[in-house]
Amino acid sequence: MDKRKVLLSVTVTSMIAITGAVFAINGGLKNSSVFATNGEVWHHYAAVAPTETTHGSKEFWASSINGCATHQFTDPGVTCVEHDFSTYDSFASLSRDDDRYVWCLNEQWGITPVVTENTVTYGLYPQTNVNDESLITALNALTTPGTNGYYFHENAYYAKVSATVELEYHFDNGAGIVNGTPYWFKCEPITWNVLSNTDGERYILSSVVLDASCYYPDTEVRSSGGKKIYPNNYEYSEIWEWLNIDFYKSAFALHNSYIQETTVDNSASTTNPSGEDNQYACNNTEDKVFLPSFKDYINPDYFDKTSARYCKTTDWARAKGAQYDTRSSYLFNGTYWTRSPGDVNNYCAWCVDSDGNLGTSDCYRTYYGVRPALTFKIA
Repeated sequence: MDKRKVLLSVTVTSMIAITGAVFAINGGLKNSSVFATNGEVWHHYAAVAPTETTHGSKEFWASSINGCATHQFTDPGVTCVEHDFSTYDSFASLSRDDDRYVWCLNEQWGITPVVTENTVTYGLYPQTNVNDESLITALNALTTPGTNGYYFHENAYYAKVSATVELEYHFDNGAGIVNGTPYWFKCEPITWNVLSNTDGERYILSSVVLDASCYYPDTEVRSSGGKKIYPNNYEYSEIWEWLNIDFYKSAFALHNSYIQETTVDNSASTTNPSGEDNQYACNNTEDKVFLPSFKDYINPDYFDKTSARYCKTTDWARAKGAQYDTRSSYLFNGTYWTRSPGDVNNYCAWCVDSDGNLGTSDCYRTYYGVRPALTFKIA
């Protein structure tokens, strides 16, 4: 019998209304071993109780009854002393990276942020392709998405899209992506890398390429109030609108109160290696979600080496057409946009290549990835 000690983090049961239904939110527990006695399966847990006098141990046993924060912990030994779990209000934390940790539903849905020194997990977005045929059949029977645009099934959210690919693309599992074919994807919490942290206000960047989009769809020079608007003007770009409307409303539909509106510096000094004038630089913008600038991506405090800019594409992004590298050293790495206009042509913007280098490309390219950033703070 495995007697390893496993410290567990337990979330107090609460209720939340999602898409018209009510679900109990609990989690943080996972068994380290199981055994059967008298026809019932018992699970071995450990927790930090207020005292250590009970059986001289911090280890407890739970029956196979469903539940978490309301669970009755029972020692299946001779004494069979029952422990009311709700009386234990002091529990140590088990890392979310530990395979024994069970995420509670509000963490699975990206509602409750999981914050570490280097990452924040917050928000929800389609990422991994669903390849379980029975699950696909069940999802195909769903007809109405929730207000966030996702479909709800068995305590998880899913999204569906028809692939728009021009080359021979593949999912992580090796399956080919066929243009025009509809696919299902599981919506998963978004992991963000912390670029800076000033008194709890974190500048965070998605750890993966989440989607694909053009910067602006053509080479047209427009006008607004007598001012020329070039295709690589970030303030009036399609990608700005997508980030602050489409992505924001989708990824943070279930919770958005930790996102700080940010005054984004779009000055010429942020747009090129020399920091010199750029006629295509635009006004600063007030953004909920934004793209880092050229200057950000060459900042050694954020990216200490070229490889730090490598970024993998998700299954969803690839189905949406996001270009990725097939070389083994860069496999699935994407090319993704910055917000900075180039300073040579009015229809080019800076992007980060799959090998971590920066270059400019035509704004109308639809197969470049999007790696969003935002300012995050828990008040």
